[in-house]
Amino acid sequence: MEEQPPLSLSSASSENHSNPSDAVIFFGLSLTLGIACRHFLRGTRVPYTVALLILGIVLGSLEFGTNHRLGKIGDGIRLWSEIDPELLLAVFLPALLFESAFSMEVHQIKRCIAQMILLGGPGVVISTVFLGSLLKLTFPYNWSWKTSLLLGGLLGATDPVAVIALLKDLGASKKLSTIIEGESLMNDGVAIVVYTLFYRMVLGETFNWVAIIKFLAQVSLGAVGIGIAFGIASVLWLRFIFNDTVIAFGIASVLWLRFIFNDTVIEISLTLAVSYVAYYTAQESADVSGVLTVMSLGMFYSAFARTAFKGESQKSLHHFWNKEKEYKLFTEQ
Repeated sequence: MEEQPPLSLSSASSENHSNPSDAVIFFGLSLTLGIACRHFLRGTRVPYTVALLILGIVLGSLEFGTNHRLGKIGDGIRLWSEIDPELLLAVFLPALLFESAFSMEVHQIKRCIAQMILLGGPGVVISTVFLGSLLKLTFPYNWSWKTSLLLGGLLGATDPVAVIALLKDLGASKKLSTIIEGESLMNDGVAIVVYTLFYRMVLGETFNWVAIIKFLAQVSLGAVGIGIAFGIASVLWLRFIFNDTVIAFGIASVLWLRFIFNDTVIEISLTLAVSYVAYYTAQESADVSGVLTVMSLGMFYSAFARTAFKGESQKSLHHFWNKEKEYKLFTEQ
């Protein structure tokens, strides 16, 4: 049998028209469209996030639903659509969740915690049951109750990013914004836990009431515990970084800490790194909710870690996470 010659780069590229750089082109175009929508719709009653949503639907419909391909832009759309969703969650979710929790003010959380827990806990369960029942009784797909409740749990989470931004622009009360944002954080965490429970049921696992309560307690309370543990460890580290204190972290760490004094880069990088490490530890190693873990970590930082940052470090930290919040509005559309 005659051996086939290897494909050349030109022939390979002709068979596969997309190029990895097309994904970067589409990302840059998306940011440009977001900036343009925010600029031209400022002062109008139309939220720019709605315009971004409509533009996204139009571009996706043209690329996937018609014969009118969008060239390099369309190739970029297809590359982004084929990315593993687990990878997207692992890359974007920890930083976004930490920012939302860290930006909340402690005294407002204490005032609104009861409403946040009520809306984010029982509210999600009620929403899941209502949506699942509606799907089961309305759509002619002959789904089981487990499948219907699975989709109900998936649809039960809310995303009030645009609403919160609009409330801040309108000068609404801080309490109202805190309730909505706090409920959204807890809502996301509880919704993922509920979704995971029904997903396992759909796959064939059996749960009685005792097993359900045990699962919910393990996944939720374990996540909160891991988040607080990471918060305590990193806050202690930050205090040692600022005070240049020699404590027995080991010879290497002691030698390292001697040369660190009020280092803004290390302090900001630590808050970013610990959110990813905590998310991975909870999600992959401890089999608990990574969302609730990072949420608890961010709230712990908001309550106890602000004093670990002094002077320019604190200003730089707030500037970094405020910029991250602005980019969040673009990446979530």
